[in-house]
Amino acid sequence: MARHRAAVGRALVLRGVRRLHGTLGRWLAIFAASLFAFLIRFLVPVPVGQADNRDGPRVMCGRPLGMGPVFRRGEPRFFRFIYFRYSASPSCHHHLPYPTSEMGPLLISRLLSPVFGLRGQLNLIALGILMCAVAAFGIATLVTGLRIRLRTQVLLAAVIWVIMADAAFFDVFASPFEEPAALNGLLLVAAGLVYLGRDKRATAFGLFVAGCGGFLAILSKEQYLILALPVCPALILASLNRNTAGQPWRKRFRDRQVGAAAAVAALLALLAGAYAAWDATSHYGQRLHHIQAVDTIFVDIVNGHDNERADLRALGLPQSWAKYAGRYYWDRGSVRFNPHWQRYAAELTDTNVAKFWLTHPGRFLDVAQTAAIQAQRFRDVYLGTYAPSAGRKPGAYESRVVVVTWLMHQLPAHLGLYGLLPLWLVMLAVALVALLRRRLPWHRDASAVVLCLTVSAIVAFVPPGFFESISTTRHMVGSNLATVLSIPLSVGLVLSMIMEAVKARRRRPVPPAPARPQVPQPAHRS
Repeated sequence: MARHRAAVGRALVLRGVRRLHGTLGRWLAIFAASLFAFLIRFLVPVPVGQADNRDGPRVMCGRPLGMGPVFRRGEPRFFRFIYFRYSASPSCHHHLPYPTSEMGPLLISRLLSPVFGLRGQLNLIALGILMCAVAAFGIATLVTGLRIRLRTQVLLAAVIWVIMADAAFFDVFASPFEEPAALNGLLLVAAGLVYLGRDKRATAFGLFVAGCGGFLAILSKEQYLILALPVCPALILASLNRNTAGQPWRKRFRDRQVGAAAAVAALLALLAGAYAAWDATSHYGQRLHHIQAVDTIFVDIVNGHDNERADLRALGLPQSWAKYAGRYYWDRGSVRFNPHWQRYAAELTDTNVAKFWLTHPGRFLDVAQTAAIQAQRFRDVYLGTYAPSAGRKPGAYESRVVVVTWLMHQLPAHLGLYGLLPLWLVMLAVALVALLRRRLPWHRDASAVVLCLTVSAIVAFVPPGFFESISTTRHMVGSNLATVLSIPLSVGLVLSMIMEAVKARRRRPVPPAPARPQVPQPAHRS
């Protein structure tokens, strides 16, 4: 008996080792292939990034970096070229720190720049390589975490690679903005969620990956603080042990894994709350929201339509300000040059804008449709993506991988919410059905990712759609990525549920045909 138990134990250990080697081998292969493809896409024939649109100094010039780009005299500082080399700048001495999770990758890139032999104290090419590695890690972790066949994992990895490599998202990897942290953070959140609710090691790994992703995405900039609303609950709910299904909810939530997930979610919520408090009280945050309110009021609300005077009355602003319709804050003829505008500064706030939307639902829907059309454009091309040394004309932009952008441009130009809302609702319905039916183990994992990403896309639509008004296409990048990443998983769930339903019908036993009643035959007389 003892020998038999020992043999069974050895067999189980060997099976686990083989499974580990198989999973690790798949992960390494997919990671290496994704990273190699990303690096080719990034560096060949020349590196690409995204030019500064005057937002870069708040990240790069603030402490602890205090750096500015290195460029030649006569070269345009903004919009036309991407400058990869950054060095300490005397003009940055008075800049205050700007809180963003992007600071972590930037500090790591500063250490990696001399390791890679790149010029400058910090070279954004090192940042681009780092972000390529993070994206490859996210892809490999996500697809190997889904317990599906190898060929399906490879196919899904290829699809996600095409999404992440699309110029609409990839160009910001080597840029002086906060978006690299936000985009890769969303991918890491998705990758971590699929491991939650399993054994202790898998849950711990999933919490680490999803927690890091949540930190990068939520704290990248004030626009993405709202992502805490879907990410934090998703961490807790996905950590419910699948073996405790059917037990009372109170007992399920007392599990240690759920407690660890709740701790990670609470930490992210606390950091998001601290960031929101800084944003509401700091001089920079108040000024930024003041500018955004002016843009929203005079670009989206008072924009030259027939009801502009009624809208000004509802906002508590002078009727004479109708002449500023359509002029954003930095326009030479904007309302900021009006000598009386400080008297109405209290009305030029996000709170006043929010009150207007709540009391004017018709206008709210009109602006939502406009924002959705801007999001559908998918990629802004007013920022150059080449360095001056590339020999391209000022403002030239690359189009090495634009599969997703091309597909979006095939849709009707003014589809907007008429396409976006049904898509979100269908993906939510698919995820909920798959979560309730759970024919296969990976259905639960994929459903959790689709639900989290789809809700993230919806909430990330709100700040740029209703409270910013300018550069809407560029600011919709987070919402667009969350939406597009949900599509292949939703399609996979639908196909898998259809196939499982067909198999179940085939396996259903066919009832035997009813026996025919025996009719007595009359006896034959001889």
